[in-house]
Amino acid sequence: MSTPIIPPPPVDLDAWDGYRKNRARIFDHLSNNSISNTVILSGDSHDNWVSDLARPNDTSYDEVTGNGAFGVEFGGTAVTSPSSFGTNISPADADVISRGFVAQNPELQWSEGSFRGFFTLTVDPGTLNATFYGMKDITNPNLDHLEIANFIVKAGENKLSRPVAGGAVPAGIIKAALNSSTSAPATSASVTAGA
Repeated sequence: MSTPIIPPPPVDLDAWDGYRKNRARIFDHLSNNSISNTVILSGDSHDNWVSDLARPNDTSYDEVTGNGAFGVEFGGTAVTSPSSFGTNISPADADVISRGFVAQNPELQWSEGSFRGFFTLTVDPGTLNATFYGMKDITNPNLDHLEIANFIVKAGENKLSRPVAGGAVPAGIIKAALNSSTSAPATSASVTAGA
């Protein structure tokens, strides 16, 4: 995940945390060469994440509009490995952790840490669509899953389309819902993870 998490957990040497200079070189290369339509795909992070790409502490980036972003990142969970939020964590408990991450990290637009699953990309010349799926049961091989979030990136915009995820997701926490509510959970539907 390219978004630096605040507050920082212990440094994860198997993620961007362990490669800060490498991340800076990639960001410099994209910026110095005016490369647009950048999408970074990350996987097996044991949680789901979606971010606009912006430099850490970049005051030109606007988390509400996405202006100032120079790309997007989609980070997918593992299919069967436990969540880094905790083994067999409930969606409600994972959302408490996600709410903190999303609230404290400007670029982070969605976090979900309960479901095991995968995401798919559909790409055409004008649009990228990322659909995240959560497995209902990981105890045996099956295709029983549910859609937990959907994100769109339009060609040339270099940010997630607003409202992010259409303004609501079935699982996890999105920034837009967090910013628009005072005490209600920032999810649009209640879902439960299987065993």
